[in-house]
Amino acid sequence: MEFSLWKRGKKIVSAAVVLFFSCFCFAGQISVQIVQHNLALDYVSEQSLIVEDELLNGFFDRGYIVTNSQAQISDSDETDVELLNTGFGEAYEGSSDYFVQVKLYYDTSKNKGVSDATPCPLEHIDWVMLKCSSGETLKSSSVKGNKKNPGTDEDVRQASFALISDIQKAL
Repeated sequence: MEFSLWKRGKKIVSAAVVLFFSCFCFAGQISVQIVQHNLALDYVSEQSLIVEDELLNGFFDRGYIVTNSQAQISDSDETDVELLNTGFGEAYEGSSDYFVQVKLYYDTSKNKGVSDATPCPLEHIDWVMLKCSSGETLKSSSVKGNKKNPGTDEDVRQASFALISDIQKAL
């Protein structure tokens, strides 16, 4: 009988310890929205999806819960604001802590007369971070594209790493 009580007591104490320490385990939640500014294309490019993928993986690796809105194409500041409001609403409804809109600007001047399959160089990335609980803008900034290998996937990845670093500092 004593052995049975000892086993039961160990299980109860173990469960209490797990519950106690689980209160200290938490992760911030970030929602990301990619907005592509590339008038040469009428679809979201592979490069934009690479940036999105790098952001999702980068913040997940840093211990955040990461969600995303569907990547969109924009041709104006008004569309950017509409997309920001929609994405922020989704982030708020999804109980995210932060919402980050990332606007990718591509240099389409060098791709005149070139096929749609040829990637445009990433000129720069603008981003803004909002706190979902208050709607307050925490930070907005810009990251330049890599001029060593313009138009390559490596260029986009390098810009993504710089973007992740900037956003991480703002958190």
